[in-house]
This record gives sequence, structure tokens and C-alpha cells, in this order.
Amino acid sequence: MDSIGVWKARGLLAVIVSILASSLFAAPSDMRPERLITHTSAEIDAALGLGCQVVQQTKGMTAVLCPAGIGQSLGLTQDVRVFATDSDTNTQIRADSVQISGNTGLGRKVVVLDTGYNYIHPELVSSYGGGKDFVNHDDDPMDDNGHGSHVAGIITADGIKADAKGAAPDATVISGKVLDASGSGYFSDVVAAIYWAVDGPDGMIGTADDFKADVISLSLGTSAPYLYKGYCDGALPDLTAAIQYAVQREVSVVVAAGNAGGAGVSIPGCISYSITVGAVDSLDKVASFSGKGNAVDITAPGVGLYSCWLATNYATASGTSMATPVVSATVALIKAAHPTYTSAQIQTALYLTAKDRGKAGKDTSYGWGRVNADAAVNFES
Repeated sequence: MDSIGVWKARGLLAVIVSILASSLFAAPSDMRPERLITHTSAEIDAALGLGCQVVQQTKGMTAVLCPAGIGQSLGLTQDVRVFATDSDTNTQIRADSVQISGNTGLGRKVVVLDTGYNYIHPELVSSYGGGKDFVNHDDDPMDDNGHGSHVAGIITADGIKADAKGAAPDATVISGKVLDASGSGYFSDVVAAIYWAVDGPDGMIGTADDFKADVISLSLGTSAPYLYKGYCDGALPDLTAAIQYAVQREVSVVVAAGNAGGAGVSIPGCISYSITVGAVDSLDKVASFSGKGNAVDITAPGVGLYSCWLATNYATASGTSMATPVVSATVALIKAAHPTYTSAQIQTALYLTAKDRGKAGKDTSYGWGRVNADAAVNFES
């Protein structure tokens, strides 16, 4: 897969988000500094002794920036790069019926890990719940790319323009900016951001600064050869551990299946703890680009979605990047109706009420089917 989100923006270049994992173990070019992953005190000390600098720390993992060749000499793995390059949805999934009943996701929190959040956009300003920039290491996650704001708008846009209204317009979005202006970032920042989403800024769960998030939304994925028709929990263990950590603490993690079609599902969608989302068109037909494999759990509209962009602009986009926040918003609606539901109960509500498509029951293209927000919200688990 070369990208997630095949974009058709009005007056803008196409924008795609992907995690490009060309090789976890290949040495970089001879002259460029390399960003590496360490897991033990001995590895960190050895790296620092050879001129490396710590650039990211999170549970069980430290990323270091080193002179070229250090990774090979110490036997350390590369920090996987992250790149971004250049409605009728609410009716289709019956979120409009949920909103008419008075459930707009008020009081629920969605953490979006992406290129940031355009908190000055008229559609998004009311839903901003703060955030962090993991790229520039500050507390200002302003979007300088566009993709993150498009994703956030699908969840929570107010509907100043009716076609852009989010499925859960009163939900709060907390933004973790893990991609820079050019769309480039690192796997270790994504891992750190997941723990941040669960533990809060102080890194300790159960304290006053916890976000108490309901769901983490990840429109990211790896490219070939890191595509899987089965599950991939052992491929990037640090990422698997972070997602498992969130789910075990009742924070659902919704992830794109990727855009590699029949080649498979990308990481982290192929991780078993994820709620993995494929894309369908307006007729509920699975999109040709939608990643297919055993890990696909559910599908959602992901073709031609209209949402927010930079400044006060809007754009139309397609991809599993767009389908993912549709499901994330549905989780917010479920939690608004059932605040005590566990992650397992949320999955049951999503899967057992989905509109079955393709082969009867769960299949590798549609998962359990196309999400049905109205039925999921009214499901008694």
C-alpha cells in the first residue's frame, strides 16, 4: 500500500496518509542520521555513549537519534517513518436518526492521532479539547497539512455546511499531532501518543489530568511488504502493546484497514486489539482500494466524503482514512447512550448490528458489515 486516503480536494492537491515501513532492519543511507528504537538501559547507554540523543520516551521504549551506522553496530531497529503526501454519510449509517433522538455525542471524547487539528475552523472550534504536538514537542497541535482536520470533521463538524456535518457533532476531539507539515513522522511518536491518550499528560493513569477518552482514532497504516491477510500482533510489538494497553483500560482503538485492496491489511489495522475499518461507497459496495483480510472488522462510508480542511476551507476525500472516523464517531454515540459500556460491549454493538454485506457473517472484505449507528446505539449488550 502506498497510501491511506485517496484524495480529491477542491482546489487542493490530493492528500494521503501512510506509514511507510520500507524495512524495519535495513541500514539507512551512509551519511544520514538514523532514528532508532531501544528497549533497555544498556541499549540506551550504549547509544548515548556513541553520540546519540534521546528524542522520544514512552512505556518500555526510547527513540534515539544517532550518527549513521550506529543502528547496525548496536543491533538496534529503525524507528518506522510516517508519511503524508499530497454528506450523505450520516444518512447512510443512520447517524441522522441518532442525532434527531437527541444524541449528538455530547460529553464523549475522541482522541485523533493525525496531522493535527484546525481549531480555528468554524466547524471545529466548538469541539476542540486540547492536544499535544509530538513532532515539535509542544502543546499546540495546529494542523499544517489538512488530513487531520478532515478526519476530525467527519467526527465532529458542527454542520455550518450541511454536507460537512459530523456524525457526533457535539463530541470533543483531543488532538495528538504525530505528523509534520510535510506529512512525515515516526512510529515511536504514534506509540507515545497512544499512551498519552490513555494516561494523560502526566503519564499516570487515574490522576486528575486523565482525558477519560472513549476512543482513539488512527487513520494510519504501513505499506508493502508490511501487509497482512491475517493478524500481525508480532510485527511491531511496541505498537501492539500500546493498543492492548488502551483497550484493556476501556479505550476503544479504531484503525484504518489501509488502501492496499486484496494485498492485505496494514499495521496497525491488522493488530487483533484494533477495531479495523474498511471503506464502502454510497451503495455499500466495498471500495476496490479497501484493505482486505481476516483483521477487517467493519466497514463504513469512505468514498467522496466532504469535510474540513486548512483555514476555513473544505475538501472531498476518499479512503479508509475517511471511513475510520465514521466508526470512531459511532463509538462516541454508543458511549453517550451507554456510558458504562466496556470496549468489548462496544465491539459487540458495532459488529452484531452492522448491515451484513458480502458473504453471510464476517468476511475479509466487509468484516461484519457496514456500520449502522442507529442500531448500534440502540443495541442492549
